[in-house]
Amino acid sequence: MNLIPMGFYSEDGDVLCLMKASDYSDSNYDGIQLRKSRDGMPVIISRSKKTAPLMWKVAYGFSTIFFRTFEEAVGFCNSRGMEIVKRSQDREASERRN
Repeated sequence: MNLIPMGFYSEDGDVLCLMKASDYSDSNYDGIQLRKSRDGMPVIISRSKKTAPLMWKVAYGFSTIFFRTFEEAVGFCNSRGMEIVKRSQDREASERRN
C-alpha cells in the first residue's frame, strides 16, 4: 500500500484537474496555486493568513518549505519541474466569473 500524504492521486494525474488550490486552504493558509511534480503528485503553493517573515510555503509529499516571496516559491517549483495544473487554473478562473 502506498501512502499518499496530500489530496488525491492517480497514476496519470487526471484527478488533479478536478481540484483547485483553495481545496488545500485551512485556518492558517490559503491555497494559491496547484502544481504537480514530475511524477504527478500534487504540489501546493500557499500563503499565510497571518503576517510572518516566511509567508509562503510549498507543500509536496512529506515536505514543506517556506519562502519570503511568492516569486521565490514559484522559482523553487520551476527549478524542480513542478508544473502548474492548467485545467485547475481554468476551473478557478471560471468560478470567479460566475
